[in-house]
Amino acid sequence: MLKLMHASKIYVDSGVQALCDIGLHVAPGDYVSITGASGSGKSTLMHVLGLLDTLTDGQYLLGGTDVSRLPPAARARLRSERIGFVFQGFRLLPGMTALENVALPLALQGAPRAERLARAQEALDRVGLSDRLHHRPDQLSGGQQQRVALARAVVTRPDVVLADEPTAGLDPAATGEALALLDGLHRAGHTIVLITHDRAAAARAARRLTLEGGVLSGG
Repeated sequence: MLKLMHASKIYVDSGVQALCDIGLHVAPGDYVSITGASGSGKSTLMHVLGLLDTLTDGQYLLGGTDVSRLPPAARARLRSERIGFVFQGFRLLPGMTALENVALPLALQGAPRAERLARAQEALDRVGLSDRLHHRPDQLSGGQQQRVALARAVVTRPDVVLADEPTAGLDPAATGEALALLDGLHRAGHTIVLITHDRAAAARAARRLTLEGGVLSGG
């Protein structure tokens, strides 16, 4: 599914090496967590895996295809089709309802309106928000907003879901709900990469890795 080989990232302007000769293989159906302190390279790794940034050296294979040096337009297309994101801070559009936020990735793919709304409603049903379809983000709790974000991440039926600190800022109850939903997505067959500083959250994954100083270690 995802494979990094001798992957390194150096920011030329600062000279900082964020990733150092990383090797990573994520198979279909895996649930992998990556923990690390602030500044360990977690965000850079997420951006590389999500095709939001490119490597300085090494290779990145997505579904067996080398995507390391693709031009921006090709990266954007693959990102839309094959990767679902759950961001820290939700990143919902405030003027849109939950249904419209979840349907947005399908609209960007050019799906017909009726199809994208039906699939968005199905995704929201899966996360227990069938009674909040027409609520805007400011009418939802933090936990409910994160559930909308999870629904948006899977509505395109991506190959992999990348979750970047999905419990940051949530209270303990909402954190438990968000992690239970990730567990459920994994049981349903989704491939998940969870990047977090929360070791209790990371422990729920089948494979647990650690990133320190740009070096990845663990099982």
